[in-house]
Amino acid sequence: MKGTSNVSKTRNAFLIVALLLFAAVGVEAKANIQIVVTDGVGEGFNDPTPATPVGGNPGTTLGQQRLYAFTYAANLWAQQLDSGVTIVIEAAFNPLATNVLGSAGARSVFRDFVPSGFFPGPMFPFTWYGSAIADKLAGRDLAVGGGDITCQFNSDFDFYLGVDRNFGTKPDLVTVLLHEFAHGLGFQNFVTESSGANAGGFTDVYSQMTLDLETGLTWSQMNDTQRAASAIRWGGVVWTGGNVRAALPRVLNLGSPELRVTAPASVAKVYRFATANFGPTVGSAVSANIAVAYDAINTEGPTPTDGCTPLTNASEVNGKIALIDRGTCTFAQKVLNAQNAGALAVIIQNSSTGAFGTMGGTEPSVTIPAVMIGYSDGLAIRQELPNNSAVVPAVLGSNPAVYTGADAQGRARLYAPNPVESGSSISHYDSFSSKNLLMEPAINTDLTHELRAPADLSVELMRDIGWFPDADLDGISNKQDCSMRSNLSPTVVVRGVDSGVANTLFSDGCTIADRIQKLPLRSNTRTEYVRKVTKLANDLLAAGSITQSARDGIVAALNPPPLLRVESRR
Repeated sequence: MKGTSNVSKTRNAFLIVALLLFAAVGVEAKANIQIVVTDGVGEGFNDPTPATPVGGNPGTTLGQQRLYAFTYAANLWAQQLDSGVTIVIEAAFNPLATNVLGSAGARSVFRDFVPSGFFPGPMFPFTWYGSAIADKLAGRDLAVGGGDITCQFNSDFDFYLGVDRNFGTKPDLVTVLLHEFAHGLGFQNFVTESSGANAGGFTDVYSQMTLDLETGLTWSQMNDTQRAASAIRWGGVVWTGGNVRAALPRVLNLGSPELRVTAPASVAKVYRFATANFGPTVGSAVSANIAVAYDAINTEGPTPTDGCTPLTNASEVNGKIALIDRGTCTFAQKVLNAQNAGALAVIIQNSSTGAFGTMGGTEPSVTIPAVMIGYSDGLAIRQELPNNSAVVPAVLGSNPAVYTGADAQGRARLYAPNPVESGSSISHYDSFSSKNLLMEPAINTDLTHELRAPADLSVELMRDIGWFPDADLDGISNKQDCSMRSNLSPTVVVRGVDSGVANTLFSDGCTIADRIQKLPLRSNTRTEYVRKVTKLANDLLAAGSITQSARDGIVAALNPPPLLRVESRR
């Protein structure tokens, strides 16, 4: 257990190191991100185990290398976001659950906060925002010096700590960090998916743009029961934000693999499925009726529908898509038996307790595609096939008109597995996305360290929830700002002369100094300059934008009194 005094000393000492490393990366950041370490002495970021510099990471201890990777990843996010409020990330390394690389989220949430100046404040009333994005929209630190994001990473994993992506077989820490930081920056909702309950009874900005296709409602419009049902509606939950939707065609590939049952109405839909490591990938469409595969009951296959021995109803399966139970023998053996009976493709029905994932195995002889569907989905289809007397047509293949990981309208799908996966459901892009995205629930090895289109769609979602570009941090977005690099000096300086007049920022994003700088001059004569600045001051006064004394101060600065020379006589 960490001691309080040790944690306090560690936070202070390593905050300084984190800032130094941040500067050492050599890229000017648009947001300021600080890493505050909460590890105790001798662990995590303080681990003194000697380490050899690797992949651009100069640290000579395990702790130093971890901190450098953290700072590097924070800098990549800082380059993409504009905020005048420092983003504080509290971080630690701890033993976590098996196969969990790390976790992160907003440390606190805010709603209905009052903005300052021209900062827009919340886009939606009665809506939670994570601390970092709330600070950005408010233009001030709402947490009053507290941390914005809290995260921890698995100290039991042997991460690759270089920053050059030459990670080999190890998990790349920088990629994992980019993923988890995104959650803390806003790629998350504040809903308990298993019950559908909102945090404190209020919705959140992420849920405002989470749309359920079956009901046509966003999660912000649903009740708890509706949200819980939506959370397990695989393929039926999408992101409606305009920035993601606009960039999606430049990122995802056309040709979405799908299993679509077209009749009867009780089972007609697109089904979630897992693919096989053997045989061909889902590609050219296989269109056929589904038929239950039967085989002999014996020790190798104790049920008549497990496909573990040669099929006994080959004539019924021939030219069809075979439906087979999971269990007893290998996936490859089942598919090969169906292929030998003339099946065009295979659907494996998962068991009630089986893990839903890629079907492993190798079998070079398999030449037909195979997928696995959920247990309840398989039962529903079987109920329409009593003794193969009904017709259930299906299509397994790639839909060339749909982007992989999106719906037919080009909206990115969100991850909605059944059952709910705590910490993963909804707050990720769909795992079917192709190309692979940073914010899928699993970290794929082909990911880059790029965060925006055309490589990824993480920044675009941040834009949707309110991380608008604001180069001069005046609270006015670049699109609306008449000067993205405003002169924000406290007083108006006219050709080197300080007028003493407050340099007012107007709602169009320009200050008085900006307007003077933008004056159209046909020549560079002093006379024309004085005339134009005087007219501007008079116009501002007439519009009620400045006071008479401010107008007079600007004009006076145009004609400063001459410097008095003091002569001395001998």
